[in-house]
Amino acid sequence: MVAGSSRSFLNPELVSALKEGHTFEEWLDGRIPGVDYSRISGDHALRSSTRAKTREVGTGVRHQHEENAETAVEHGIAIVKFFEDNNITAADPEVVRPSFIDMTRSLHYRKTSEGYPVCAVISVEHERVWRLPEDYIKFRRAVIVKGDGLFIERRKPYDLASVGGNILGLVNSGVSEGEVTKTKERTERNLRRRAQDGTSPGGRRRFGWLAQDVREGRGMNMKLHPEESIILRHMIDKALEGRAWNSIARDLNEFGIVGASGKPWSGATVRQLLINPVLCGQRAVGGKLVLDKSGNPVMGKWETICTVEESEALRQLSVRRGAQAGGLRKTSPGLAVPGSPESRTRKYLFSGFLRCGAPRKDDPSKICNSKMGGNPRPTKAKPDNCVYVCARLDCAGTSRQMAPVDEFLEELIVRALEARYKMTQPKKVEWAGAAMLADVQARRSTLETKWAEGAVSDDSFYRLLPGLDEKIAGLEADRRDFLDEQAAKNAFSGWDRSKWKDMDLTQKRAAIGRIIHAVIVSPIPKGRSRSAPFDPDLLRVVPRS
Repeated sequence: MVAGSSRSFLNPELVSALKEGHTFEEWLDGRIPGVDYSRISGDHALRSSTRAKTREVGTGVRHQHEENAETAVEHGIAIVKFFEDNNITAADPEVVRPSFIDMTRSLHYRKTSEGYPVCAVISVEHERVWRLPEDYIKFRRAVIVKGDGLFIERRKPYDLASVGGNILGLVNSGVSEGEVTKTKERTERNLRRRAQDGTSPGGRRRFGWLAQDVREGRGMNMKLHPEESIILRHMIDKALEGRAWNSIARDLNEFGIVGASGKPWSGATVRQLLINPVLCGQRAVGGKLVLDKSGNPVMGKWETICTVEESEALRQLSVRRGAQAGGLRKTSPGLAVPGSPESRTRKYLFSGFLRCGAPRKDDPSKICNSKMGGNPRPTKAKPDNCVYVCARLDCAGTSRQMAPVDEFLEELIVRALEARYKMTQPKKVEWAGAAMLADVQARRSTLETKWAEGAVSDDSFYRLLPGLDEKIAGLEADRRDFLDEQAAKNAFSGWDRSKWKDMDLTQKRAAIGRIIHAVIVSPIPKGRSRSAPFDPDLLRVVPRS
């Protein structure tokens, strides 16, 4: 899974003009000031190893920017600022699009964060901007907050202000959301139907089975591969003997054995293959075994490589090593937003912050620098024992007992938080939409006054009032969101160590991310016993300024 990226930047032509001493108004030269928004759900240069060799990252959004620039000329618009969300879906409400939020706010306030006025937005098509009703509502409120708002898509103005235009926008957002939901439902129904029939799910070839051959009447993943199945059986045996996923992957890579995709193995890909119940003839959809009407697992018609008992043992092995959902794999529905270690959900306190300091095998002058994650390593004496280990397979395998590392680093973090935030006061940042809200509220007040004086008819008053109320509601909602964001930023003001014990894992990781970038873990020196006392000098903290 490759995370997306977001960025925004002023028009280089504007930047050059300002450096040359021109004013913004001179550069604008009577054109309509606007912004450009570009988004793509899947950047093939990131998602496909084949296309990545011939395609530059960001090509899709760049092409959209180029088309939007042409559209701007056609409509007399000057693009003041460009916004883009690359490799980020708009169809998942849990996925945040940072540039969409910034673009919408700039339009809502009628000015960019740099203070330049904007009132128009251009996108190649409205689906780039919204796919969900909640995003459409936010965007529409931003466009219509004043009468000068303009949205251009497919090179033509898109009417958002009128009742008909609003209905069309809501329908489009509902259709987009419905398409996403229906596609997911159709896919799952099809998977379940095929599973109930005991037939192969199709898709890509699985390691250990032959690909489809129409001439021989062979379906995908129905017949065992004569060579790969021997290797797969060996992997199963080693796993049942207690070998770690990474250890099995390392052996495969050393012998030059690649997976069905042609790529080297990792501990994760070994685990995903070995916990798959297809090995014993069963199927799982959505993290659950497919059952027949009697409640018994449906048995497939393909050739199997292990027994049901062995498959269950492999899944239980995965559970003992920390897997959820009974050890069955449940695929992720989409891309996550890029972020630092503290922004990602973890099970262990310093996972992702720790970096392996062992010398690289291909260049000993450099360190591995791979992330270290937590793993349970229970012993008879310490059933809850855990360690931090390097995730890179071709590394020497730097590891540390988790308890002393956490104890040492926690104290360091607590002291740093106290030193940095105990005497700090919350920073007050003015909400940029205050002037716009005051303007709309003033227009509403004027309308009420003129209606009360009889200068405005009942028909006109009740026709205009809902629109003003909607604009006020939209700005007030944005103000609440802004204040919530500021509260989160000021959460550590006046902080002291007494608060640490009441923080949950997510809050603690957020606190850690404020103090450090990473901690480089050096390998234990040669000749020193692994059971030697914990040495904090082997940890090098990289502080965040």
